[in-house]
Amino acid sequence: MKMGIMKIQQLVAFNFSPAEIINSVFIFCARNKKMVKIYYENEYGFWLLQNKITVGNFKWPEIGERINIDKRQLDWLFKGLDVIEHKVKPQLDVKYY
Repeated sequence: MKMGIMKIQQLVAFNFSPAEIINSVFIFCARNKKMVKIYYENEYGFWLLQNKITVGNFKWPEIGERINIDKRQLDWLFKGLDVIEHKVKPQLDVKYY
């Protein structure tokens, strides 16, 4: 993920109103799902946090999908747990003889 703080600020400002941005957390994930960046802004300034894992990857929604999660689900996400509901493909009941 090659997005720096300026690019992330522009992306957030373009897609959300200033009232939505203040005290909200925005989380971005690299395409390989091994790194996340967290953007947080309040009336005093902003934070950009980064987390990169070496084993496995973050369980993340499809590209372009937006989701809302609570604090508990955020904690699960950073522990590598799957917090996004995925559509389950039905499996055929096949019998082998």
